[in-house]
Amino acid sequence: MNIFVVPSWYPSKDHPINGSFIYEQLVMFCGIYPHVKVGVSLWGQKNESNLLYVKDHLKNIKKLVSANMAEYKTSVLPNLVEYHKPTFTWTRKINKGNIQNIVRACVTNLKRFESDFGNVDVIHAHCGYPGGYIAMEISKQLAIPYIITEHLGLFPSSLVTDKRGCILPLYLKPYLFSEANIAVSPFHATELEKASIPKVQVIANFIDESSFKLAEPQDKNGQEFLFFTLSKIASSKGTDQLLYAIKNVVQQKKHVKFKIGGDGPHSDSFKRLASFLKIEKHVEWLGEIPRDQAVAEFQKCDAFVLPSIYESMGIVYIEALACGKPIIATKCGGPESTVTQFNGLLVDKNNVEELSKAMLYLLDNYGRFNTQQIRNDFLERFSSNAVVPKLYELYSKISSSSLEHTP
Repeated sequence: MNIFVVPSWYPSKDHPINGSFIYEQLVMFCGIYPHVKVGVSLWGQKNESNLLYVKDHLKNIKKLVSANMAEYKTSVLPNLVEYHKPTFTWTRKINKGNIQNIVRACVTNLKRFESDFGNVDVIHAHCGYPGGYIAMEISKQLAIPYIITEHLGLFPSSLVTDKRGCILPLYLKPYLFSEANIAVSPFHATELEKASIPKVQVIANFIDESSFKLAEPQDKNGQEFLFFTLSKIASSKGTDQLLYAIKNVVQQKKHVKFKIGGDGPHSDSFKRLASFLKIEKHVEWLGEIPRDQAVAEFQKCDAFVLPSIYESMGIVYIEALACGKPIIATKCGGPESTVTQFNGLLVDKNNVEELSKAMLYLLDNYGRFNTQQIRNDFLERFSSNAVVPKLYELYSKISSSSLEHTP
C-alpha cells in the first residue's frame, strides 16, 4: 500500500517545531507498518525563502532572484520519503495565494513518488486548506481517493467563513468529496458536523510512547513544586489567565515554580505582565524549545497546566500524560474527553479563580494522582500502538474500495 501525504504545515529550517507532530506521527506509522510506503509532498511550507509578503517588495525581489527552486527528496526511512518542489506562496487575497502552482508542484511530487514506489492508493491531507484543497485537485486529475484530518482549533476559522459563520464554498468543497474527514476528538467531530461536513470519524492524535515516557524516580524532598506549560504564548492559550492565577497561588505557596515554554509575537507583553504582577522569581520563560528538551521538561515537572480558550484536542496534554504527569486543563473542547478524575482537573475557561484553586488543590493533594495509572491510561487511548491501527484500517478500507470500483 502506498500513501501520499499533503501536510498544510510541516517542520522547516526556519520553523522546526511547526507541524512537528505530523512528522513524528509519520515516522511512527512507518515504523509499525514497514511494508507501507509513504511519500510527503513539500513545496516550502513556512520556509521564509518561499514566502512573499505584500509590504516587503524589496525582499520579495531578492527572493525571486536568488531562490533555489531545484527539486530534491529526503529519505527519512526506507519507506518514508519527503519530496520537495519549492514554490512561492503569498496572501490568499491575491490569486488564492498561488494555490494552482502549489497543486502542480504536489502533482509533480506525487509522480516522483510513484516513479520510486508505484501507484498511490490513498492521499492523506492534513487540514482542509490548503492540504485538503490540494488533495481534491489531485484526486480530480488522477482519480486517487483522499481523506482529510482536520487539526484546527476554533473550527471553522474566520479566515474561511462568510459573515454568517458559514464555510465558504472554496473551503467546504474538499470535505464534501473526500472519502473520510477525521476529527481528533469527539468534541471536534461535533464541531465539524455542525459546519455541515459529512463522513466524520474520530481518530485521535497520538505520540511516541517510547520518547515520552516516565522519568526515573527522583528525590523531591525540599524542592519546589514545578508546574510546566508548553504552547504558543498568547491570550488564546490563556497565558494571561495563567499569570494572574500564578499571582494567587504564590501568595499562599512560596515553594512553587512555573516553567513556560513556547513563543509568540506578544511574548514581551506577557513578560511585562509577569513583572507587573511581581511573580518573576516564580516564572521561568523557556522560549521555543526543541522536542528533546520538551520531553525533558515534561519529565522534570510535577504537573502540567494549560488554560486554553479552545483546543480541538491539545496534543501537549497527552504528552504530559505519557510522562505520568497530572494535568490541569480548561473546558475548551478537546480536553473534556482527555481529562479524567484519575489524571487531572478541568476548570472553566477564562476563570482565574477556578484555575488558582485547581493548582492549589493539586499542590495539596498531589499524592492522590498515580503516575503509573496516568501512564497506563495514556497507553490505552493515545499511544501509537493504540491509534495507528485505526488509521491503517481506514487506509486499507479506502484502498480496497477503490480497487473494487476500478474498471
